Amino acid sequence: MAYIEPRKNKQGEIIAYRIRVNKGYDKSGKKLKPYEMTFKPDPKKTERQNMKALNETAVDFEKKCRQGYDVDNKQTFSEYAEYVIALKERTGVKQRTIEGYRKLMPRVDEAIGHMKLTAIRPQQESMDLLREYQKWYEDMKSCIKGNSAESQASEDQFLRA
Repeated sequence: MAYIEPRKNKQGEIIAYRIRVNKGYDKSGKKLKPYEMTFKPDPKKTERQNMKALNETAVDFEKKCRQGYDVDNKQTFSEYAEYVIALKERTGVKQRTIEGYRKLMPRVDEAIGHMKLTAIRPQQESMDLLREYQKWYEDMKSCIKGNSAESQASEDQFLRA
């Protein structure tokens, strides 16, 4: 259950609400720091509308926390990609596939690795990513020379990825 705490200014007016969701306890029994987020009510809405929006936000936030989504807005794409590659490695994806991902990581890091996940939007980055994909495709084509069935299959597989 999410805990909602009103935050007041010096005059005693509610300016925001802090929503907390308990993380639980570690192995030694010590309580972990809870997930937190702040909800600021819309001054244009009525108090009842703001309370309804607050409760909906609290339920969504708690749901995300319980499902294991990282609510940390500081994670970069590079960190997330490394996490996904490590996860795939543990789940049994072929080693050659993992090597291919790691080989592509420097290029991805150069393009969007420094960006926070929350800042990546399809509209903003689509043209830059399209140019990167085209460069990668050309590089891949130059690496795969010849018309053998194996090289054609590799090229087709790269295009589908």
